[in-house]
Amino acid sequence: MSPEALHTLLALCVVSAGASVARAQIREKPLDPIEGEAGKDVIWVPTPAALVEKMLDMARVTPQDYVIDLGSGDGRNIIAAAKRGARAVGVEYNAKLIEVSQRIAAREGVDDRATFLQGDLFEADISQATVLTLFLLPETLRRLTPKFLALKPGTRIVTNRFGIDGWDADEIGRIGGDSASCCTALLYIVPSAV
Repeated sequence: MSPEALHTLLALCVVSAGASVARAQIREKPLDPIEGEAGKDVIWVPTPAALVEKMLDMARVTPQDYVIDLGSGDGRNIIAAAKRGARAVGVEYNAKLIEVSQRIAAREGVDDRATFLQGDLFEADISQATVLTLFLLPETLRRLTPKFLALKPGTRIVTNRFGIDGWDADEIGRIGGDSASCCTALLYIVPSAV
């Protein structure tokens, strides 16, 4: 083999190896959620961290609570609740967001208390919840209202921005921020006046 042919062959091997490494790095790169990412019935819009904490404060989440988030997105509500010692379950349709949630929970050291299930928020069993955290559109909340009414008296439901039609909020909290649409939390105690 001529020196030029050997040089060309070596160059091709280096390029091929480099491409294999790049493909492997792309596959190993963690998935990052994209705001507005579609699920089955909702799109993912992240709740600001300050509002997550406000919602959990309003619901008075403790280690004795069982927190469920329907449409849990990247898991931020569930992870924050687990950091307070609560057992917490997120129900999310989008498998990519479940993977992101599990990765973040493990990184934050709460994967023993934070569980993420892929599923339909309308089919989820919420009967054992002591707290529900929700960032859902009014129509979705309306469809879930019969499930809310079946919860144990004293269960706390805290929503981001949108209220439950026909229910009066027991408490309204606000945080400062650029977006009026994502800066209000509403707390309901079951049974609420309907």
